[in-house]
Amino acid sequence: MSLRKIRISQVLFLFLLSSGSALFAEVTLKYATLAPENTVWARTIKKCVDEIDAKTQGQVKIRVFYGGIAGDEPSVMRKLKTGTIDIASFTGQTLGTVVTESRIFELPFFFENSRQVDAVIAKIYPELSKKFLAQGLVLSGWGENGFVYLMSKNKPITRYEDMQGVKIWAPKGDPLVKAMLAEYGLVPVYLGFEAVLPQLKTGGIDAFYAPPYGAIGLQWFREAKYLTNSRLANAAGATLLAKSAYDKLTDDQKKIVHSTLEKYAHELTLELRKENDKAYQVLLSKGIQKVEPSAEELARLKATALKVQDKLVGQLYSKELLQAARKARDGVK
Repeated sequence: MSLRKIRISQVLFLFLLSSGSALFAEVTLKYATLAPENTVWARTIKKCVDEIDAKTQGQVKIRVFYGGIAGDEPSVMRKLKTGTIDIASFTGQTLGTVVTESRIFELPFFFENSRQVDAVIAKIYPELSKKFLAQGLVLSGWGENGFVYLMSKNKPITRYEDMQGVKIWAPKGDPLVKAMLAEYGLVPVYLGFEAVLPQLKTGGIDAFYAPPYGAIGLQWFREAKYLTNSRLANAAGATLLAKSAYDKLTDDQKKIVHSTLEKYAHELTLELRKENDKAYQVLLSKGIQKVEPSAEELARLKATALKVQDKLVGQLYSKELLQAARKARDGVK
């Protein structure tokens, strides 16, 4: 072999070697969540991260920032869009600041059971995916924190009239919650999560709404005496992956990361449903009294909810999307 051919071969080898190194270079993604360590959320994320590591043979590493270390949800959403954070889990309110149609899952009295929720997810998930992608975000799993119940301190709430003038916790800047509370005559008191328990103790608020598991985890249940036994809403959540990070992955890595995130978002939903069922019974065992609206009163509450749903057409979602969601829901026996 001539010296020239040897040199060409060496150059080609070095090129392939450097290309191969780049092709199989290790990627580290940053994952932010408000979930503290040693919770059902954190344990599920850990399993997801470990599986991605194993399936990619260590080429995709994920560093998780638990307990809000990376900031609150609005801050993390900004970081996700700028590439400072690569993956994050969000509640429905924050998802709605990017894709307003996300809030359709949290409409009052929209669902009666989890099978209806699953049917609507299956129906509109593809459309939501397109809308998030248009914002530079890859929707990588839809989930929920559970069905929300109304809990009160000073009196049972089973009628529309019982709600009038009741001071209730509300998150700031939420158009859905604002519309809902106004329609029911509840008085919103805008507070961060950390301020709810002190305000319940001092009388700053009379009531709150939360999934049972969340009410226990946040300790709000300690100031509640009554639980209205009707599912007020479903608390949605989802995992988003920055497209800028997604585009850095190989095709195989993209499939693995995306499908594994979706898999564990679903697993977390199933786990939280079990935990909420258990937590509901724990609340009753702690002396909280379950109160039931009559059939007539429940019909009134649901009729009011329909007004809220229709009023938000054009503000959060289209009439067509609302109709599609209702059709998917009503198709479940």
